[in-house]
Amino acid sequence: MHVNNYTITTTNIALVDWVKSEVKRFVEITNLGEIHWLLGIEVKRDQEGSKILLSQRSYINTSFRRYGFEDLKPVSTPMDPATCLSSIDLPQSTMDIAQMAKVPYQEAVGTLMYVMLGTRLDITYVVQFLSKFSKNPGKSH
Repeated sequence: MHVNNYTITTTNIALVDWVKSEVKRFVEITNLGEIHWLLGIEVKRDQEGSKILLSQRSYINTSFRRYGFEDLKPVSTPMDPATCLSSIDLPQSTMDIAQMAKVPYQEAVGTLMYVMLGTRLDITYVVQFLSKFSKNPGKSH
């Protein structure tokens, strides 16, 4: 449930009908049918394989464009294992601090966090690692 939208999932259609009838007792509802989108997550059903497929491709592509990363090429790992970032890379000079203040680092990490929690568990380590530098990121971060 989110604000005034909710989704019912079950293997029993009678249970769906019961939940709807109970909710109707208290508030007016509109049935929009089968779900296709939920909080920016595309939902597809594979009834033959008894699967629900979730994708944030549209959200990810929009986010890439927002942060100027639309020309990045796919890679097999979310972060190069040889990458070494530390607090030594934090901005030191006033000019570097001012320049980094214009970079939406926290917003970008938050965007990655939403993707990670929704559909991309494979980026958990990288998002956690990058979030350590959210307070004062440097150019290398």
